[in-house]
Amino acid sequence: MAKFGSYSAVLVALVVGLSLVACTMLTMRAMTQVRGTQSIVRVTGSARKAIKSDLIIWTGRATARAATVADAYKTLKAGVASAQAFLTKGGLPATEVETLPITTRTLYAPLPKAADGSEVDASTTYRQVMGYELSQSIRVRSEKVDLVDKLSRQVTELVGGGIDFESNAPEYWYTKLGDLKVEILADAAKDARNRAEQIATNSGCSLGAVRYCRQGVMRIIPAYSTSEPDEMGSLDTSALDKEAVAIVEVGYAVR
Repeated sequence: MAKFGSYSAVLVALVVGLSLVACTMLTMRAMTQVRGTQSIVRVTGSARKAIKSDLIIWTGRATARAATVADAYKTLKAGVASAQAFLTKGGLPATEVETLPITTRTLYAPLPKAADGSEVDASTTYRQVMGYELSQSIRVRSEKVDLVDKLSRQVTELVGGGIDFESNAPEYWYTKLGDLKVEILADAAKDARNRAEQIATNSGCSLGAVRYCRQGVMRIIPAYSTSEPDEMGSLDTSALDKEAVAIVEVGYAVR
């Protein structure tokens, strides 16, 4: 009986000892995780660079209406030729002026009114053909950005000569984003480093090695925009003068 009691005491002591070891290991692991979490400072760096568009895409559209397709086509071709001549006379090479396919629309008489004043069903009502409308667009793709920008505003002078012509807003593009990306990301990384050093100095620490680095999406926004950099990509084509914005997120070890 005494022997059995001694075995029980040993067993209890062994269980208590293992429990203490397990608790100590869990505590040390938790402390290591906390210290590991606190040993990194995460910062976001950004950089902006002013750029000017080096490619412009512009489209304009001539329209003609007549009782017959032949007459509408004749008027349309004269209007398109006048627009092309205006652009080339303004200094644009003819090779940069592209004509797009012609679109045709049949013009019908207005729908008659029903006895109660409502409109009748167009699918079941005969309507007389009143004529035809033909349209053709001109597209310019050029590196002469300033010239095309000016001509796109002046081409509406053709309307004064009896030509039905509509000018669309140009699209302004920047084609050297590959080279720019390397430069501006380097500037954003420097900004992140400066911010991390300031945080570490104010906290009485020093920076160690880079633990991770994540590149954000480059944004192209209109110049003088007040929007703040974020992780959503954007590519502005409405402004001649733009800003390229890059952001990076970097984690540094601290000691």
